[in-house]
Order: sequence, then C-alpha cells, then structure tokens
Amino acid sequence: MDVYARVKKAPYSYSRLDEEIFMRRIIILLALILFFFTNNTKLSIDADKSITPDIVNILEPMEALDIVKEAYATNFTKVSPEEKSKEYFYKLDYADYYLVYEDTDDTTGYYLFHLYEFVVDDIDTGVGHTVTYGWYWVNPYTGDIWQYP
Repeated sequence: MDVYARVKKAPYSYSRLDEEIFMRRIIILLALILFFFTNNTKLSIDADKSITPDIVNILEPMEALDIVKEAYATNFTKVSPEEKSKEYFYKLDYADYYLVYEDTDDTTGYYLFHLYEFVVDDIDTGVGHTVTYGWYWVNPYTGDIWQYP
C-alpha cells in the first residue's frame, strides 16, 4: 500500500485555506477602517508598527476664542451677553476694546476672530466706528493661530 494513500486529505486544500484567511483579514481591515473614519478618529502608527486609534479633538469656537485671548489679549475679561449663554466675547475693562468670534470658514472650517476698538463719534447717539487691531484664524483641529494680513 502506498504511503500517500493512508494520509487523509484535508477538507480544504492549502490554496483554498490561504484564500479564506486572506479574505478574512481584508474584511477585518475594511471594518476597522470604516469604524475609525466614521467615529472622528485617526490612526497612528507606533514605533512597534502597531496601529492605534487616536480620538480627534475638535475645538469649539469658544474654546478657540480662549486660545486667541491667551495669545493676544491676556488682560481682557470674559463677557456673556445673556446669563447661561454658551457664547461670549472678551472686553478690556477700562476701554472699548473687544475680542470676538466672527465666523467659521465654509471651506476650511477655520474660525475667524476680530480684535478691535469701538470709537464713539457722536456721544448723543452712540454712533461710532471700529479700529481693527487684528484678525485671527484658528485651526479647530490643531489650535494653531494665524494672523490675517
């Protein structure tokens, strides 16, 4: 009797088994990619080549305003127009200097802030004009500040 005849054949050939393992790995990889990118996470590769998710912390406009205040208007005081309001601005106590959130850029998502002084032209009516000291963009993903020229 032939030696090879006594060996039971595996239900799957090696090529079929290898193909199934490969497909399972592809499916797991696709599922991980889908999970990470739909949950505001990013992948980082550590020194040992393992992939770990990092939660992306996106700043809110008021958090970005606080960053600009610390960089350009440290002696300003927070002012909230309404009690229990989430929105606020900063004002210099002894003058009409303001630091305010203006807008969010539709394309980049960056926040725009305005540092200015309000100068009263007519005391009776309160009509006046502004003197701009700076426009600042803040990247909500990194917290980086750019002064607008």
